[in-house]
Amino acid sequence: MILLYGYVFYYVAALLGISIGYHRYFTHRSFKTHQVLEYVMLMLGTICGGRSVLTWAAVHRMHHANSDTEEDPHSPAYKGVWNVLSSRWRVQTIPKKYIKDLLSNPRIVFFHRYGKYMHLTYAAIILLISIDAFIIFVIIPYVLAWIGFGALNYFAHKDGQPSNVPILNLIAPGEGWHKNHHHEPQATKLHNMDIAGVVIEYIRKI
Repeated sequence: MILLYGYVFYYVAALLGISIGYHRYFTHRSFKTHQVLEYVMLMLGTICGGRSVLTWAAVHRMHHANSDTEEDPHSPAYKGVWNVLSSRWRVQTIPKKYIKDLLSNPRIVFFHRYGKYMHLTYAAIILLISIDAFIIFVIIPYVLAWIGFGALNYFAHKDGQPSNVPILNLIAPGEGWHKNHHHEPQATKLHNMDIAGVVIEYIRKI
């Protein structure tokens, strides 16, 4: 049951934190919402190992600008299959043009500076509750995000172009419609079965 609970928590956290938050909201500005939800998305993204959204969004923008070329930060063809699958690729420098607008958001800057400390504090508090809770709410979301989004970067680009891989939605929620996303990066709903798009439609109503 621990694994099941961990997976359910991960799915919700990654959906709101990474797919909807880091990706469609902060990176692509696909929709607007209030500051409270921004904090929620930033914290959930941090829990899933997204680290600074400033870096995450910048790298993803670089990926779109240079998709499947030597300048693509996580191209399987140029960075190596294992590096992409294991998320071991690195970006040495990020041109300021990719983060200029993000720097004007104080919540992004706050989490860039203090997010890792908030994550460590969160993990310590959960550990004080129980080992089972630590596995469910700290270890599993971190590990599954590492595996899921590494798999996304590889399998959705392994043929040298963006591809839809619906099964990846099981471990990278909302991200399996990757070809559709590259065709329309700012779209909030990528497919009739895009759960991230459905949630965003609900968010817009509150």
